[in-house]
Amino acid sequence: MSGAGGISGWLSAIDPRVWQAVLAGLFVAIGWLVNGAQNRREATRLRREQRDDVQRALVAEIKHYLEVLETEDVDAAWAEMQPRIAHGYVPFLPSEANDMVFQSVLGNIHILPKTVIDPVVKYYSQLKAIEMQIKDSRLPAFVEGTDADSRARREAVYEEYLGMKVRARKFALAALAKMGADPRLSSPDAARSGQ
Repeated sequence: MSGAGGISGWLSAIDPRVWQAVLAGLFVAIGWLVNGAQNRREATRLRREQRDDVQRALVAEIKHYLEVLETEDVDAAWAEMQPRIAHGYVPFLPSEANDMVFQSVLGNIHILPKTVIDPVVKYYSQLKAIEMQIKDSRLPAFVEGTDADSRARREAVYEEYLGMKVRARKFALAALAKMGADPRLSSPDAARSGQ
């Protein structure tokens, strides 16, 4: 008896219902593998879509404030305000809210690449520092003092406030660059569509 004849004889001795079960199991296993691959591709597509949506929203928000920052002439503001502060004027720093989108997507920030997260967080941290500087400028110690030290403190705070705005502009440009957005284009989709 040859080896091949022995195997074919052994295979033909197996009940056909066992073969049906083996084939059905094989098809089910292949189906699981194919379905798993499809699910992974779909999950990757959805994650990419979500990442693009978050990034697009952040680009729009950063560009909006960058436009504001670029219209401000901090040197002229300092030249105008410093002599007034030196003579007792208390500058009013208006409240700002430039992080609504960031706050809403903060829970999903992990979907962005690390190379994007770092400059985006740096930019928004600078906005938070500006916000805190504005709040501090409303404290009685800042507003109520009339002596030379109070005036000098107001000058220093105002100068730092303007410096923070310059740094925010720099950080905005860096964040936009890491997200592949051109700060000169007004639409967040313009970079992709070629407009």
